[in-house]
Amino acid sequence: MKVLSGHTSQETAYVVDDYPYGFTLRCKIRYWLEYKKGHGYRLVSQTTNPKKPYEVWNKPKASTYAPLGVMFLDEKDYVQWTTVGYWSSVENLQAFKETYREGLNEDEMKMLDRFIVLAEKSRRHGTLLS
Repeated sequence: MKVLSGHTSQETAYVVDDYPYGFTLRCKIRYWLEYKKGHGYRLVSQTTNPKKPYEVWNKPKASTYAPLGVMFLDEKDYVQWTTVGYWSSVENLQAFKETYREGLNEDEMKMLDRFIVLAEKSRRHGTLLS
């Protein structure tokens, strides 16, 4: 696994040059993590259209927002993403911090630390569901 960071827009996206498009065609795909204040993070992907004689990017496709997310390459070098938030258990938050630390900026680390504090308080008061 390799944590990806700095891919926050179309211009800075992580690009895969050989991606399937339908059954027989190949294209490019790019991925980035979009952040929107008040909503959170979401993974966005966008492919090129191999049916055009020049590079044309199709409409971006975006996932659902989550409080905090990280993008990474799995063991097959496929782009994946994972999320945590205020609902996560202390153990899950700490494991997320250890595993994805290198992909988090200073503000994201502060947010994650706040989630851990909230989860610990919730556990002490018996209000955490998982």
